[in-house]
Amino acid sequence: MELPALDLNLIVVLHALLEERNVTRAGERVGLSQPAASAALGRLRRHFDDPLLERKGTHYELTPVAQGLRAELGDTVERVSRLLTARPRFEPESSSRRFRVHCSDSVLTVLGPALVTAVQSAAPDVRLDFEPVDPGVIHDPLTRLAETNVLVLARGLLSDLPSSDLYTDGWVCVAWEGNTVTPGMLSFEDAPKARWVVPYAPSPLASPADAHLAALGVDRRATVTVQSFTALGRLVVGSDLLALVHERVLRASPGLPLRRVILPVPLPAVSQAAWWHPSHQLDPGHRWLLGIMAEVAGGLKQL
Repeated sequence: MELPALDLNLIVVLHALLEERNVTRAGERVGLSQPAASAALGRLRRHFDDPLLERKGTHYELTPVAQGLRAELGDTVERVSRLLTARPRFEPESSSRRFRVHCSDSVLTVLGPALVTAVQSAAPDVRLDFEPVDPGVIHDPLTRLAETNVLVLARGLLSDLPSSDLYTDGWVCVAWEGNTVTPGMLSFEDAPKARWVVPYAPSPLASPADAHLAALGVDRRATVTVQSFTALGRLVVGSDLLALVHERVLRASPGLPLRRVILPVPLPAVSQAAWWHPSHQLDPGHRWLLGIMAEVAGGLKQL
């Protein structure tokens, strides 16, 4: 295959131009003077036979061609950068690499503190960025995983991608201690009438336990929804609402005035796993991070 006649360094300039929409700022971002950045824009316009940036009053807007290029470039530049900076070894004690970990607030509560301690102890200059899970990862996992190092997500939501088990967690139904409406044990008749605080509804990230309950004919009625797992217990306090919370998160919040409610059926445990893009397989830094995460997860107390 023969590549088009274009200096690949211009791809980096193009990425900056489309992100900044300003020639001067784009030049500063990639270390070019304003005249050099303008010249690069001219070459790119000739190559694509399109203006790419069009002045609208006091600012520039992307042409339709540029908008299409921008959608593709982020992943392309990151992949090329990983390829060209690949090293046979990863030395954590001297690395200043940035790792991005996407996870829920529940996983961050359970795994985050010990993971930060372990990473900083082994690699003091490594940067660890925790970011929330994007629900779109369920529908387009390859694209989303290309933008991160590790995604921690419950099994059953993704498949056919590299992964490794980290830890298991349980589900606990909780009510406020002052709730006099809800009995200590729900029957099949009581459960559909109960009102719930539900996370991430109607996203696929909503409690995987709902699929199990629905198969048994129990459909939770969401009175309150929240984009969080760790806030569920706090939100039932002072009300007659119920919530399904993770056992490990509940243990991390011992001061909440909550009581447990027994469900009509036991719920299967949730298995949290690390997922990653296949392109990371040969990256020694990626393997190091997975090893640290596995070690930290292995040190969690048994339920």
